[in-house]
Amino acid sequence: MAGPEYPDVPKAGGVPAVKRSAENPGTGTQEQLTSDEITVAGYDDYEWGIYKVGTKQLALEADSVVSVGYDAEYRLADYPLEEGGFETYDKIALPFMNRVVLTKGGTREERSAFCASIEAIRPDTELYSVVTPEQIFINVNIARVTIDRSLEAGAGMVRAEIVLQEIRQTASSSFSNTRDAASADAVNNGSNQPKASTAATGDVR
Repeated sequence: MAGPEYPDVPKAGGVPAVKRSAENPGTGTQEQLTSDEITVAGYDDYEWGIYKVGTKQLALEADSVVSVGYDAEYRLADYPLEEGGFETYDKIALPFMNRVVLTKGGTREERSAFCASIEAIRPDTELYSVVTPEQIFINVNIARVTIDRSLEAGAGMVRAEIVLQEIRQTASSSFSNTRDAASADAVNNGSNQPKASTAATGDVR
């Protein structure tokens, strides 16, 4: 038997937040929730997923977000010393990784459309954002896709694991002005197109 859509649960220690109606006056131990609090308590669909950067448009329309992971790795550079010792002299941050697991059910056409949407964005170089209620990971791109079909989930469920990697933006070059032109930094004039030679060429003896 299904329970009520908006259960009457008091606000107390150890009691999780539940989805509530804005018209729910609450109990004697719980104040009426505001619209913002209702959104957080109900985990609005907008707060979870993979979005196109700078928009509120989902890149992948799924039934649910099963999990979101975040990996940040650093490389410690060191050099050996005498008697087997070593000393660390630098710490380098590698691009972070996100793991987002999505599921899609529904009709065969809906599942096919979901798989097709993954294949459509998998090879592109567009930037995306992974959004959760607490953090937003911007400027990421799809690095790996794994689609699982299992007996436990049933034939009508597609489970897709999307691994995304941070894309770091290139810094602009800065050049200095010097009194001696030979001492100035190299100037980036962009790409040079090849031109056909107009002078006659011959063997040099």
